[in-house]
Amino acid sequence: MASTYRRMVTGIIMLFLLGICSSFAQTGNDRQENLLSPDSLFSAAKIIIDSSPCKVLITVDENGKPFAREMAPFPIEKDWVIWLGTSTISRKVRQIENNPNVVVYYYDPSGKSYVSISGKASLVNDPDLKAKYWFDSWKVYYADRDKEYILIKVIPESMEVVSYKYNIFWLSNTDPQMFRFE
Repeated sequence: MASTYRRMVTGIIMLFLLGICSSFAQTGNDRQENLLSPDSLFSAAKIIIDSSPCKVLITVDENGKPFAREMAPFPIEKDWVIWLGTSTISRKVRQIENNPNVVVYYYDPSGKSYVSISGKASLVNDPDLKAKYWFDSWKVYYADRDKEYILIKVIPESMEVVSYKYNIFWLSNTDPQMFRFE
């Protein structure tokens, strides 16, 4: 009687575990089929970027090591170019001069979402653009905007998007959904 009971309980547990595994496998299949069109991916990315409290610029230092710091990029433009402002004597300026490969990373913890944009950075010292990409509150940091302030322009090359909130997951080969800019 006890062995029959054990077999029955073991069978129930096995059916339960099989059901859980099947639902995970189905979820994985659903995720793979949820490949978004470029327009949908861009729409979701824009929402995540706009709601992201954490924005990080990652550069490569002189030893080839990545270096990350929180930044305040300006709103992304229609062509997805990213503009940031910084001090002319900052480490990131030297790093970009040495190696223009950067990542701008936007993270929204409330939606468990991120957008990672890889691209080439360049330094822009145009007075009209520096006036356009400027906050008056920055005067305390840059007494002389013409000499102490410079722009970083990031031309995007690729964009990865992952979001639990918007059901944008990795594909079966573990790559996130990605768009390559031409």
